Amino acid sequence: MLATVFAVVVAGCGAKESGGGARTESGEPRAAGLSWAYERVDAVDGELIDGAAMAPDDIWALGSDRAATDGRLARGHLLHFDGQKWAREPMPVEGVPALSRMESLGSAGIWLSTVGGTASAPEDPRYALWDGTRWGPVKNAPAGPLTDVEVIAPDDVWVLRGDGKVTHWDGDRWTVTPMPAEKVAALAGSAPDDVWAVGSRTTGPGVGGAGGQVSQPAAMRFDGEKWQLTKTATMRFPAPVPPEPYARFTTVDVASRTHALVTGEHSFKGYDAEENPDPRPSSFTLRWDGSRWTEAEPFPGACAYRRPVARDGDGGFFMDGNWHLTADGICTKIRKPRLPGTGGVRPESQQQLWLKRLVPVPGTDEVLGFGTVAVLQSGPPVSKAVVVTLDR
Repeated sequence: MLATVFAVVVAGCGAKESGGGARTESGEPRAAGLSWAYERVDAVDGELIDGAAMAPDDIWALGSDRAATDGRLARGHLLHFDGQKWAREPMPVEGVPALSRMESLGSAGIWLSTVGGTASAPEDPRYALWDGTRWGPVKNAPAGPLTDVEVIAPDDVWVLRGDGKVTHWDGDRWTVTPMPAEKVAALAGSAPDDVWAVGSRTTGPGVGGAGGQVSQPAAMRFDGEKWQLTKTATMRFPAPVPPEPYARFTTVDVASRTHALVTGEHSFKGYDAEENPDPRPSSFTLRWDGSRWTEAEPFPGACAYRRPVARDGDGGFFMDGNWHLTADGICTKIRKPRLPGTGGVRPESQQQLWLKRLVPVPGTDEVLGFGTVAVLQSGPPVSKAVVVTLDR
């Protein structure tokens, strides 16, 4: 799964872009064919925190208004798009907006989680499921927290549960799937026969023995029939070996059968940079080329060392910081709009667009973004909950 936050600063009307608008101020090219457009701007201050889509006429967003007294997020609410208009609806379960989350489970529905209490002292996890008609308790879907979700198709969904088990939805039922490695941290895939799960293994080559590694990285691939471990290099600290050393993959991003990226770490129990600076833990990135894993080169241009946040449906990625990387390696900035000068927004203001979630709409090439625009100007702070759509 790909998820993070886009941050986009929009200058006031008097600001100019270098290169006649074709390039950013840093000299990087802007995406000639990509720009965000406002689909919906809320009339009151607030933000959208998450979103999910079952179909072009069944899209949900999770949001919250800001309290007039202290500017904090107040009670949460939902937005629903039925193909014609957006409408507010109450949360099916009450909870802390900032700690709430939505995930599409394909044809199985949309899963919502939240917690009671406060953001600093959360308690009492709560869950609900949208079945395409109504919200209700989670009965036939995976129970409890979800760590990661990968929707290949409406009837082909992989879920990593909070207890570490991987379950699969085939359109009729959920099935717990045994995995070849003991610990799974993340899922991603590009096709029914190209799904990846990464994490760590506690048996096999490089575990135990000389060096005392507790775990080694594990990258597992589903080929449409079965899960198999792929070969990855083992990792080991030089002598003297620190206590309980471990290595693991932590994220995976997949663009195609010949382009997958994993990140990982090699560390040990009780590392303290001040007390015991050596040996130092390390992080690493590997790329799958269709047959093997190799050390990954940085992404080109301004996309170097940026993280993918969503696939673009054409072999490329949307990257953090509002950048786009094409399948052939071209990194460009996505153009962004300004809010209309209404609702307390002044023409000379600076505006910062934060997109909390990018959601591809099933069955279309449409991509929606959910977030907020912080308006930087004198006077009381202004922030607007927004839905944006990608213009290609």
